[in-house]
Amino acid sequence: MLFLTDDLGGGTGNHLLPMLKYWDKNEWRMKVFSKRPAGVVMIPDVSIEVIPSLRRLNHLPFAQLNTLLWLYRRIGEHPVDLIHAFFFWPIIYGRMLKLMGKTKTLVENREDMGFSWGKHEYAWLQATKAIPDRVICVSEAVREVVLEREKLDEKRVVVIRNGINQPKQSDNNDSVRRELGLDEEHLVIGMVANYNRPVKGATYLLDAIPAIVSQVPSARFLLVGGGKDKEEFLLEEKAKTLGVERFVTVAGFQENIHKYYRAMDLSVLTSLSEGLSITLLESMSYSLPVVATCVGGNPEVIDDGKTGYLVPPKDCRALIDRIVWLLQNPELRLRMGEEGRHRVESHFRMQDVADRYMELYSSVIFQ
Repeated sequence: MLFLTDDLGGGTGNHLLPMLKYWDKNEWRMKVFSKRPAGVVMIPDVSIEVIPSLRRLNHLPFAQLNTLLWLYRRIGEHPVDLIHAFFFWPIIYGRMLKLMGKTKTLVENREDMGFSWGKHEYAWLQATKAIPDRVICVSEAVREVVLEREKLDEKRVVVIRNGINQPKQSDNNDSVRRELGLDEEHLVIGMVANYNRPVKGATYLLDAIPAIVSQVPSARFLLVGGGKDKEEFLLEEKAKTLGVERFVTVAGFQENIHKYYRAMDLSVLTSLSEGLSITLLESMSYSLPVVATCVGGNPEVIDDGKTGYLVPPKDCRALIDRIVWLLQNPELRLRMGEEGRHRVESHFRMQDVADRYMELYSSVIFQ
């Protein structure tokens, strides 16, 4: 099996790489080719290679042709049994490689609602829609978009929701808070996201902070996740502009993201679009109640009013009301957090997701 992707450092990589641990290395030989590396995650007996980029002419169509030729040569004379592609260009490469006889079977993933794809991308996808054997969507919401925009045969489109491993309860909550300069009486609202992407809507949380701290002065806000220095600077500058910088900690990218969840009292996600959020699953696995926008697959994760609250996107008033209500009701936070943890344990176990992927691979290879 060959996995093609643009990036192993985000939610897709954080889902794919842990899943590889569950598959029999004696039965399946696995390789991963990615434009960007995996960072600190390493999987025994799985080869991970970075696809080289052109130093010059690194733009359409030269860069894409160069990558396709590299993949063609790298696969060599013996076709792989299955290619699994993630993101737009790896999907196109996978389709071309199948036409060129470099794989017998092609599986693709759709991780989001296609917010970054335009009419040209969908024209490519529609023109070659007969090539993939299966398309895996991470939520029912994503499947609806895929069927509508890509005109795929619905028999080839399946839903397998993301999963996670349950966290080990090791780090001490108090010690993590002390590292961040937080006191025992502080109530911490956390948001974990890729701040390079405006679609994550971090600005809406920042806009809500003045109203929240006016009602709950002990509230503190912890922003964790990927972002270039520019994005982190802009978040900090906006907090200063709003006069709430002393309430906000911008932690940036962290290799050990899990200890930061332990410092939180509730988790917030203000995305304008989502496929099926790993952040929400992680938050709930740490018994955190969640407040998230009602977009994409979020309603398939959150049981509204039971494990957290769903609010309309861009609706600061609704966001403020739900966060303040949870901050003012500790028993409700505890109850929702426990319900959320049980929901993840029951419906989003990584082992179960890995089994479903393997069943799909076997069904299309041996059909």
